[in-house]
Amino acid sequence: MNSLFPVAENGLFQAATMNQTTSNGSATTDQLAQDPTLGKAESRVVFHTGEDLEVRCRLLQLSRHSVTFEVLRSDVALRTSEVLNGFKIIVGTRAIFFGHAVVSNLVNTGTTLVVEAKLSAPEPESAVFLPAATMLPNAQEAYDRFFQSWQKEYRIAPEFKVMVADIASFLTGIRQWLEQIEFSLKEQKDPQQAEQEREMLETVAQRVINAFNVQHERFEELAYQIPPELYGAHQEFVRRHWHKLFLCAPFAHRTFYKPLGYAGDYEMMNMIHRNQPEGRSLYEKLIHLLLVSQWPALSVRNRIAHLKKNLVSETARVARAGRRARILNIGCGPAREMQYFFQETPLSDEADCTLLDFDKETLSHASGRLNDLRHKLSRRASVSTVNISVHQLLRRAVRQGSLGLDGNYDLIYCAGLFDYLAENTCTELVSLFHESLLPGGLAVVANMDDSKPFRNFIEFTLDWHLIYRTPREVERFASAHLRERATLVTEPVTVNLFLHVRKPE
Repeated sequence: MNSLFPVAENGLFQAATMNQTTSNGSATTDQLAQDPTLGKAESRVVFHTGEDLEVRCRLLQLSRHSVTFEVLRSDVALRTSEVLNGFKIIVGTRAIFFGHAVVSNLVNTGTTLVVEAKLSAPEPESAVFLPAATMLPNAQEAYDRFFQSWQKEYRIAPEFKVMVADIASFLTGIRQWLEQIEFSLKEQKDPQQAEQEREMLETVAQRVINAFNVQHERFEELAYQIPPELYGAHQEFVRRHWHKLFLCAPFAHRTFYKPLGYAGDYEMMNMIHRNQPEGRSLYEKLIHLLLVSQWPALSVRNRIAHLKKNLVSETARVARAGRRARILNIGCGPAREMQYFFQETPLSDEADCTLLDFDKETLSHASGRLNDLRHKLSRRASVSTVNISVHQLLRRAVRQGSLGLDGNYDLIYCAGLFDYLAENTCTELVSLFHESLLPGGLAVVANMDDSKPFRNFIEFTLDWHLIYRTPREVERFASAHLRERATLVTEPVTVNLFLHVRKPE
C-alpha cells in the first residue's frame, strides 16, 4: 500500500523537540519569548477543572490546533476527554487564546503531569491567537501571513481529501433522499406515519451503515498515515466537512459538546445500551443508529454482559458461604449491569451494592433506577452511593491505607474509567482494589484496545480521546506481586480487555 506521508513514530507530543521550531509552524516557549511585545514573564496556561479549581501551568509547546503544558500541582488530576473551561494561553504579558480545550493525551513523569489538549474552534466569545495592538500588519502583510500559514496547515493528502469528500457526498445524498421521503409522508397526513418511518429505517439503515463502514475503514487506514505535525490540520479539515452531517444526531452532539464536562457520561452510555434510532428526523435517527452500531458501542454492550455475569457468579459464590455479597462499582455510570442483575435474577436479593462516582448527577440517575427496580420487583438488595473521584480515593488511601469506605468487598469492578487515566494511576488503583477485597474476592477492571477500526473517527469527529492499551499493557496494571493472581479476558469483538485479579482465600 502506498503511503500518504512518511510514517512517523506516534510518541508523546514530540516532547523531545519542544525547544525547536516544529514543521507545522508551532511555536516553543523559547521562540515566543523572542517576541518583543510579550514581555519577560513566563508563558503559561490557566484553566478551571470540573471541580472549579483554577490551575496555572507552564506552557511547553503551542500550535494552532493544540497546546502542551506541564502541571506541577499534585492535587490536580486530569483525564483524557475532559473539558477544560476558561482556558487561557498567556504568552509573556499578553493573553493570546481564550476559550476551552479538551485533554487529548497525558503522561505522568513521576514529578509532573505533561498534558496535551486540543484547542476549541473560534467562537464569538473566544479570543484566538490575538495579535498585539502594536503588531497589527497592513492588509498585504496580513494576507501574506495568512497564505503562508494556510500552505503549512493545509497540506492535506489528496487521497485523504477525496475520501472525506466522498463520505460527505454520500451522507448528504442520504439526507436529501430521506428528507424527501419524510416530506411525502407528512403530506399524506397518514396516521400511521410513525410506523412507516420506523419501517423505512428498518429497511435501509443496515444497508447505509454497511456502505458507510466500507468507506470508514479506508478512512481509518489513511488517518493512521498522517504525521503528528499535520494531525491538527487534517482534523480541522474533517470537521469542516463532516460536523454538519454528524452532530445533528443526539449521540454525536452529546459526545462532542460534553455537557457534563467529559466524554462517556451516563447518558451517552444509555444511548449505546438502548441501541435505538433517536432524533427529530429520519436522517438524525439514521446517523444516531449508525454511531451506536460501531465497534466501541458493540464492545460496551458486551462489557455490560461480562460485568453482569461476574455479578451473578460472585454473588452466588458468597451466598454458598452463607452470607451476603458486598459489591463496589467504581465510576458507576448508569450501572446498567446492576439494573439487569436486579431485573433478571432473584440472586440479587443477596447483594449489597455501593455505587461510587465523582459526578452527583450520575449517582442520582443510577441509584434512582436501581431503587425503582428494588421497589418494583421487591428485591432485598441494598443500594448506597459515594460521591468521590478515584484521585480523591487514592489520596485517602495514602493517608489511611485503605479505600476508607465501609469495610472490604467481595467484588470490586471499574469499567469505562481506566481508558482516561495514566498508567501509574491505573496500577495504583488495581493494588488498592486488591487490598480492599475480602478473602476470595475478585477485582475486575476494563480498558479499550484499538484492535478494530474506529479510533480516528471518534477523535477527528467527536473529540473523544481514550488511552488505548494492548493486552500486555493492561496486564501491567497488576504489579509484580499480583501477576500470578491476574487473568486477562476479552469480550467477543476484542475491543474491551478485562483484567481479573483474585485475592487468595
